[in-house]
Parts: sequence; C-alpha cells; structure tokens
Amino acid sequence: MFRERVLLPSRHRYLGDEMKNRAVFGLITAAYLIAGSATAEPLQSFVDTCLATNGEPAAVAAAAEAGDWFKMPAEVAEAMGEDFREPAIYLNFDPTRLKAESPAGPIEMLMTGWGDGKSIMEIDGLRLDFCGLASPEADSRTLDRDMTARLGFSSITRDDMTFWLFSRQSGGFVSEAALMDSDDKSFVAAAQKRKIYALYIIEQDDMAGLVLGAVRPAP
Repeated sequence: MFRERVLLPSRHRYLGDEMKNRAVFGLITAAYLIAGSATAEPLQSFVDTCLATNGEPAAVAAAAEAGDWFKMPAEVAEAMGEDFREPAIYLNFDPTRLKAESPAGPIEMLMTGWGDGKSIMEIDGLRLDFCGLASPEADSRTLDRDMTARLGFSSITRDDMTFWLFSRQSGGFVSEAALMDSDDKSFVAAAQKRKIYALYIIEQDDMAGLVLGAVRPAP
C-alpha cells in the first residue's frame, strides 16, 4: 500500500542517506556553532520554497535562486539515492564564506528532486516530486503545531511518524486521510484526479524539518 511504500521510515532512505552526507552536515554544524542558536522557526522557509511551489523541482529551484540559496555541487546531492532524479541540495548560507562571516539567521538545508512511481512506490503511472527543508534549529513539536494550524486539520501519527495526507482544492487544503487505508488501485485513481500530497515531519541526528511528497500522474 501507499502508506507502506512512501510514508514509513524504512522508505525514507533518500533523506537518511542525505543526512549522513558528512560534507553537508559538517558545514551545517560548523555554521550553527559560529552563528549560535537562533529563535526563528524555519517553517516559513519551507512554506516559501516547498509548499508554495507544490514541491515541483523547477519551481523549487526558481524559489531557491530568488531567495539567494546556495546550490551545492551535483555530486553532493547524489547521496539522496539513485531512485531520485535531478536531486539538488541548497544551503541558506555561502559555505565558501563560512570562516569570514557567520550566517545571519537560522541554518537551513533545502532538498529537492523527483522519481517515477515504479522506482519510488512500486506503482506504475505516477511521479513523485519532493521538497524538504531541515534545520538544527527546528523543533518537531512546533512544526506539528504550526503546520496543523496552517493546513486546518490535525496530523496523523503511525509507526512513530507524524504526517499529513492532503490535496489542494479550491485554493485550500483538503485532508485525504481516508487514502491511508486504501489499496493501490484506489490510490492511483485518486492521484489521477488530483495531486496527492504527503507532508511529514523528519528528525535525524540533531536536525528536524519537513518533507513534502507530491504524487501526480506521470507525464
């Protein structure tokens, strides 16, 4: 089922692999120590770069460029896993100037890419776009509270994972929690009619954040 293939922790290998990329994580840790603790919650950055763009990689890249994010070399993004195409990682500070100046605000890492349904979910005919943002200054409880307020309905917790399943209709967010217990055929039928989003809270090492997966028919 969809919940088993996308939402459970064992299926989050691209995120886990990325967080284990010591080149990026080392930069974030160093920046965090130099800048010191900040009080801002990175939720707004996620909204601006991921939620507002529907997680579409081209739109995420445009938002990152407009927001002065720094794109990491392509080989760094390869750690997200071979199943994802056109992966990209951005930092909200210039890593080449880390010794000269400290980041001005919360330290954040932005990730994006896409994969075909067969590789990611073992379901043909679909595509999964994803966009995630993580920060050592993010707090999972605060993210849960604030995202619930923004979406207008509560998160779901299963197998120690907190997430929302929804679609966007008439300019608003509509819960699709009923799809959690649907079979593949029913889920594909729903995704053929409307884009389905899975938004979940992630925690790895000393970082927390949000990852948006947007499922739609393959082009």
